[in-house]
Amino acid sequence: MNKNHFSFVLLAALSTVIVLSTCWQFWLEDVIAGVVISGHEPDSFSRRLEYVVSITVFVAISLIFPAMVGFRLIDNHNRLIDQIKRLSEQDYLTGLNNRRKIHEIVENEIFRAKRYDSGFTVILLDIDDFKATNDTFGHNVGDQLLVDISDIIRHTIRESDNAGRWGGEEFLIFCPVTELKGAVSLAEKLRVNIEATEFADAGHKTASFGVARVKPGDTVKSLISRADNALYAAKTSGKNNVVASE
Repeated sequence: MNKNHFSFVLLAALSTVIVLSTCWQFWLEDVIAGVVISGHEPDSFSRRLEYVVSITVFVAISLIFPAMVGFRLIDNHNRLIDQIKRLSEQDYLTGLNNRRKIHEIVENEIFRAKRYDSGFTVILLDIDDFKATNDTFGHNVGDQLLVDISDIIRHTIRESDNAGRWGGEEFLIFCPVTELKGAVSLAEKLRVNIEATEFADAGHKTASFGVARVKPGDTVKSLISRADNALYAAKTSGKNNVVASE
């Protein structure tokens, strides 16, 4: 239940009290009293109105505390739902989108591209020799490297872009309304920023990039497969490189 629904319930309760007390004072009381009590004298109009107003004010005041508690509980519930949703969509280590969420974004945009004839590009990033970093310095250093590179990605991409951890040391960046050339430029900027950074304990690291633009008939699998093939080409051509899918 949201605040609007809860407010409606409170107003409905107050309105019900007003209607019932009005019916009682201006109709039912006289009917019942006329049958039960002989010689019943009806109250004056002002007396009846005073009773209805008194009941209305009493009930309205009585609803203040339940309203405060109810709105507080709704706020807490909404915050909890938002937190659960955020955790379900966020990679626990890097704070970027997790694979499920970034997959959902790309899938939705493929549908949008088909419907509105729009386009987008994805960048698949893989940290070079990440296993060697883990083997040499330990997994804590490897985890910190993932966090640091996530920060570089977060501060390099545009506000309209979406980045997520695709798996292990791989990251996927979704670039809406972006031609292949523009995404390659962004990937190159990321490559330079990563190469220029000296990471704590891990030292200097590099990354390889595969870039692919959505095509008619693409699925998430086919699009990512082309980006992955481009990434493989970047790895086999010496790493620390950006390769765009044909």
